[in-house]
Amino acid sequence: MAERIFIDTNPLIYLLDNISPYQITVRNFFIEKKQRNAEFYTSTITDAEFFVKPFANRDLEKINIYRNFLREFEFLKCFVTEQIAERSADIRAKYPNIKFADSLQLAASIECDCTAFLTNDKQLKSVSEANVVYLGDL
Repeated sequence: MAERIFIDTNPLIYLLDNISPYQITVRNFFIEKKQRNAEFYTSTITDAEFFVKPFANRDLEKINIYRNFLREFEFLKCFVTEQIAERSADIRAKYPNIKFADSLQLAASIECDCTAFLTNDKQLKSVSEANVVYLGDL
């Protein structure tokens, strides 16, 4: 079975905005996982978070770069469902320090049966229900 990796918003921002020092780590992660036939997932929450800066700057090219990247790497999209909403609430109840958007992302990754969740939010490592891969540890 192929590894199913959910990508949080921050790794995509680092990669597509060339933000040091993480863009190299993220790029290498994608290359390695793609060579091993991993499946990549994200959610519509990622879209909403990623698009804020391009919309503010009227940078439609950045939005197209993002969409093309997701298409090139054959990302599958997790859409927020009732099950994801309920799991998100359960995560927030169990881990009150987890922010709403982060709990939705984690819930989406769990409900989409992802085997890993790539993020640069260190606090998310405390969520035992998901296999959180922290960029700082790579």
